[in-house]
Amino acid sequence: MMGAANHRIASITTYPFNVMGGLWQEKTTPHISELPLKGDIVIGNDVWIGREAKILPGVKIGDGAIVGEYAVVAKDIEPYAVAVGNPARIVKKRFDDDFIADLLQLRWWDWSIEEITEFLPILTSCDINIAKKAVKARLTLNSNQ
Repeated sequence: MMGAANHRIASITTYPFNVMGGLWQEKTTPHISELPLKGDIVIGNDVWIGREAKILPGVKIGDGAIVGEYAVVAKDIEPYAVAVGNPARIVKKRFDDDFIADLLQLRWWDWSIEEITEFLPILTSCDINIAKKAVKARLTLNSNQ
């Protein structure tokens, strides 16, 4: 529905009559090629989207990002960024750039249930220094295998 429900603003009415089918589709001037198609919405892993947030077509939300409630997201959100408002804007990064790079390399969401379960104390720890050390150790272990 997203692609077909876009609205052309150059005509008298913006209503997309052609999506109703039948005679209305036959009588509607062909204009699919004139519609603004911005692409798919892509939402990364472990993303928290707040209540009633709106994500517009073509937006990519990076892994680990947080989108605040009622935000209207019209532009891409970087991994592990916090975005709020209308229009949504990034107000902070959840972690420093080096740790974000490590987390993106770690890709814990692709692990087996057993691996995730074993690593849960780190994934849920509020002590970022301990988490950073454990993530580095895990990346080193992975690179040596």
